[in-house]
Amino acid sequence: MDSAALTAKAKEIATDYGACAVGVTTVETLAGGPPSTDLEYVLPGARSAVTFALPLDQEKIEDFIGKRDRKAHQQDYSRTNTMATGIAAQIAAYIAHFGHDSVGVLSNEVYRNDEEYQPRHMRPDISHRLLAVRGGVGWFGFSGNVLTPDFGAMVSLATAVTTAELEPTEPLPAAENFCKCEEMECVSACPAAFLHEGKKDMASVTMGGVEFTYAKRRNYNRCGFVCAGYSGLHPSGKWSTWAPGRFPIPKKDENLRDVVVDAVQAWSRQPKLEGGVLHQPLVYAATGKDVNLTCGSCMLVCAPTSEERQRRLKTLQTSGVVVQNPDGSIDVTSPEEAKQRLAEMEPERRALYEPEAGSYDDIDVYGRSG
Repeated sequence: MDSAALTAKAKEIATDYGACAVGVTTVETLAGGPPSTDLEYVLPGARSAVTFALPLDQEKIEDFIGKRDRKAHQQDYSRTNTMATGIAAQIAAYIAHFGHDSVGVLSNEVYRNDEEYQPRHMRPDISHRLLAVRGGVGWFGFSGNVLTPDFGAMVSLATAVTTAELEPTEPLPAAENFCKCEEMECVSACPAAFLHEGKKDMASVTMGGVEFTYAKRRNYNRCGFVCAGYSGLHPSGKWSTWAPGRFPIPKKDENLRDVVVDAVQAWSRQPKLEGGVLHQPLVYAATGKDVNLTCGSCMLVCAPTSEERQRRLKTLQTSGVVVQNPDGSIDVTSPEEAKQRLAEMEPERRALYEPEAGSYDDIDVYGRSG
């Protein structure tokens, strides 16, 4: 099978199994990119890669951000990532049938383990999102998430890498990117202030002579602090993620570690959150506990239209706050009721969710007290 036919077939497999967008990159179109665009890291002699986006269930997202149902989106997210991994393997196996070494790269939870990086650094073998924007699967949003034309950022990505000389696809026209960043819904949806640096300083990456930009990130532990479920209350105190913890968000990155360490210890003793888990090996190895999907809000509010992004952000910000019961179940309440219920807890139980008053008086934190 010639290069054009094999390229077309690989793309067809992805779309037949549900992908909403597919792109192809090569060592030439990725030239000059960061280490996570080096295809040979996962396959010596690799020449090209097929990256695709698989959409998440939009109805389940709506119930998740509106605090009506956590479990359905948790299950859909896990299954969609698993399906994307399987599709990548299927594409790789198909191409290998024609005499080309090929490998499917898992959708998530795969980290470099070599002389330079260990898994705890969380550096991916291959960056699906970098390959996706270079190959035309989507654009970068302000958040750095990949935005697909039909589903925005609400997708899972995966990649098949091969020694075959596939034909590259071009990036999507930058002028058509629907993320104009006027409202910055992703920033407003993030309790951890992870993207605040982007308001004054953007990051850029150049691949194959094409430059791409997105918001400069702060310490990545900010994202993990909230997305892993260690703390969930927004600094305004008016809404939360699905995480019942309410440790404060430091303004300075250098103060983050002390709060995170305390929050993780408290989280590890909380009752198991109902509704399923993400099997994150690094967290499980450190705590013996699996991670629950509680946030991802920067991705989930980022729909293709401004009106829908604003509506989703409002849904999130008016969804209330959560309180965990002793059996692990979650109640969604008003901020006032939640505060009262925390105050009425026995000190030992309350310590699972928030620090003692005055614990971080020497740290400048965002927005709220107690």
